[in-house]
Amino acid sequence: MKTVSALCLVLCSSPLHAQEPAADKLLDQVISHPGSYSQVCDVMSAPSDIPYQLFQITSFYGASLSKANQALVDGNRDGLVRALRSRLLAVDFSRKPVAPAEDPKPEENFFDGRAYGCDPKALSPILLELIDRLHGIEALPELLVVEQKLVDGIAKAKDDAKVAPPEATGWQVAEESVDYDENEPQAKRDRRVKLFQARVAQRDLVMLMAKLMREKAYKPYLATTIEAAYVKGLKAEAKEKGYDKLKTSELPEEIEGVPVEIDPITKIISTSYFTVKLPYTRESRDEIRAAAEKWIAEHP
Repeated sequence: MKTVSALCLVLCSSPLHAQEPAADKLLDQVISHPGSYSQVCDVMSAPSDIPYQLFQITSFYGASLSKANQALVDGNRDGLVRALRSRLLAVDFSRKPVAPAEDPKPEENFFDGRAYGCDPKALSPILLELIDRLHGIEALPELLVVEQKLVDGIAKAKDDAKVAPPEATGWQVAEESVDYDENEPQAKRDRRVKLFQARVAQRDLVMLMAKLMREKAYKPYLATTIEAAYVKGLKAEAKEKGYDKLKTSELPEEIEGVPVEIDPITKIISTSYFTVKLPYTRESRDEIRAAAEKWIAEHP
């Protein structure tokens, strides 16, 4: 098995990661100014153990791709995926992210608030959203490298107070059940928050890899603990809501005003956007990484 540093060296020297100016410029554009913005009133929060939410990835503070940017992204799929792969390898977790300028032309559904996206050179929810939207399973090698770098950075910062936490931008998620201490030094508070948000980002990287492989119905992924928990949750919801009594051939788009869908893997009917919360474990994370490594080996 290749080490992360060796894999990174191989990937960085690959022709696949040559610069593509047009795709690179477009990537900068849509990450900095995704185009559509909604005011976020509630603070996003997560428990201190940050469980997986299958298969949800954190959004960036109400920002999303405008219709115009969606069309640009979808129409430049292959070039953008190559640019995204290069961008992942270029992420420097020691570099402080820089917020982009305000979007000069937000979409009409813009509300007073944040009219900008993320630093296009940093790891961010918008970058992961783009890989997800483009079904960029080709980026699995780079996602593995970045996730391992993030895990290593978190571990070093936890073990040594002199080591700065990894810089990930856009994961504005508060830790639940943490009482505000007015006597806590600001530097200590900032460090604690950054470590927590880096862990949220790490979970999202694992979720994205799992989601990409699930879309392909990849058998080594389907044998994981995460998939088993999701299927169990799907069955429980279907039984609770009576979906298991319905014929899939006659399924309406909504039931009592709630959108429903048929899971493509199990054919179980579920509420659209249904999720299962699963406690994070190192073992489940390693299962996803192992499945991703098998995919890469089988798809050179």
